[in-house]
Amino acid sequence: MCGHHPFVEFDSDIFVVHKIMEGVRPGKPEEAKRLGFSDELWRTVELCWLEDRDARPGVEYILASLNYAAGLWRMRAF
Repeated sequence: MCGHHPFVEFDSDIFVVHKIMEGVRPGKPEEAKRLGFSDELWRTVELCWLEDRDARPGVEYILASLNYAAGLWRMRAF
């Protein structure tokens, strides 16, 4: 989406795994909004990363969020 992968600042995959296990998640790319990655969609991504699996959104919520984001993207394209 933005030309680089998450955690590009870390040199080692092992270090990335360690950081993820500590609860560290990638930050929202600065150019995300310009590319159509809304704040609402980013919140959905963050919900999917919750440590407590029971607190994560279900597939219905995720699909609704993606459909909403796609609708905004289509409206923006015209």
